[in-house]
Amino acid sequence: MAGWRALPRVLKERRFRTHRLDETHLVDAGYRARLEAMRPEQVRRYLACATDAVIADYLQRLLEFSREQAALAAAPPGAREGVTFIMGEDRSPDNRFYQAAADYYASDPGARTEEMERNLRCLADVRDYLENHRPAGGPWGVVNIVSHSYEWGGLSVPVREGQGRTDLTAVRLAIASGDLRPLADSVVDCRTDFRIQGCALGRDTALLRLLSIAFGGSDLQRPRVGSSRYFVFYESQRDGGLVQSAGQFFAEYWYVVYPKGQRPGNEELARRFAERYPAQTIDWRSALGRSGPRRPGDPWYRMFSLPATWLTVYPDSVALPRLSTAVARRTWLESQAELGLRLQSLGLGLDDFVWTVRDTSIVDGGDLRRAVIAVGRGTLACIERDVVEPDTLPGSQRRVYGSATQPLFWQEETPARPPAQPPGFNVSFR
Repeated sequence: MAGWRALPRVLKERRFRTHRLDETHLVDAGYRARLEAMRPEQVRRYLACATDAVIADYLQRLLEFSREQAALAAAPPGAREGVTFIMGEDRSPDNRFYQAAADYYASDPGARTEEMERNLRCLADVRDYLENHRPAGGPWGVVNIVSHSYEWGGLSVPVREGQGRTDLTAVRLAIASGDLRPLADSVVDCRTDFRIQGCALGRDTALLRLLSIAFGGSDLQRPRVGSSRYFVFYESQRDGGLVQSAGQFFAEYWYVVYPKGQRPGNEELARRFAERYPAQTIDWRSALGRSGPRRPGDPWYRMFSLPATWLTVYPDSVALPRLSTAVARRTWLESQAELGLRLQSLGLGLDDFVWTVRDTSIVDGGDLRRAVIAVGRGTLACIERDVVEPDTLPGSQRRVYGSATQPLFWQEETPARPPAQPPGFNVSFR
């Protein structure tokens, strides 16, 4: 009897060793643990032998997991040097965003980096700095990029000086033209942590992913790129030129959009806010009348310009559409399915903008290509409110201070993720 009981186990192991998996292997956490420990080339052998669609799906996800673990294994672990780029100067003493951020990253023990650079004003220069100042001990660790930003318009700094904001279209063009060339794995890798320290860029996950590719290439040895999903503010106190205190705090926000130059009255804006956010109990009409909070937790109003840029490249002049009439330009906009999906992902639509559409030429991979560029101009009415917590006095509140990388605030593009579960439980079956 003992021999008969052992026989199925022997056959099961033999099938495993010859890459012939079945369901009995994959419901067994021990076999899944062995599979999760394999290198990508080993997983590919199992995938090549898979005939069952469910098992092939598991192995495809396992292959992705094993590639990520291989990338992490190739990236040197341990402490690394970091750098903070302060990418602008304050235009008004009432908004000390950049100076207070410099004070914070120079003095806060948890945020301070080994280096700080305050004189660069475009991402191409950041890229060159990272390449030319690579730490002697290996690739960079934390790379803070402090810049005004928001989820609908990208970074306020350009890819190259003299250009416009860095949004999805700008990064695509920079990759195609070579304005942003991927850095070598010896400079940045999958353990490098780019932190865009600005407002709400964490809600634009497509831009985070494209920035990761722009700085590190399309393989898994590209850096993590993250940013806050909330608005970010800095404050600092100085005495005799010395920083006495500095902090980072956050605001949640709600918004409605209208075409540039077509602002509704406050009553209409309040109605639109209430319609867009029915679960919120904010007094929208009162908030629209305030330019700042009266007390912690008090909502207030700000207005932003909202640009949108879209570019479609064509193989030759013959394929270029005719855009001589307003109807033709609107038809072209409505035909851009990817543009529609992009706007929808940001909670926007074509009618939120005034559009200019024209043909142009761009450099793509060294070749001059014909294209159509659309530029939309809108205005964002935004209600903000500090993130607060209960204070010591009953009924009172205070701001929440801390790092933007807290899970409550942070969103990150992570090319290679370490195991989140014990062996055998990171890649699920069924």
